[in-house]
Amino acid sequence: MKLLVTRNGGLAGLKRRGERDGADLSPDQRAALDKVVRDFGQPGSPAPPTDPGADRFTYRLDIQDEGGTRSISLPESKMPMELKSIVTQ
Repeated sequence: MKLLVTRNGGLAGLKRRGERDGADLSPDQRAALDKVVRDFGQPGSPAPPTDPGADRFTYRLDIQDEGGTRSISLPESKMPMELKSIVTQ
């Protein structure tokens, strides 16, 4: 499994990306990813609410595995800190 995290928005509107192989995720990152997939990445899952206000970040998680690629878009407030660190390191 491979995880690609893309951050968009913010004051300057810059895009940042980071990626991790599934084997390189820490236990905390893996638990956070599993929760995001469980809450927002299943068929029929509700879309996460948007954050009010300007200049907020949005995140896109692309999860690639033997079943293909699935994408989950999250507002800044719903993105776990453990996964945010993938684009800020």
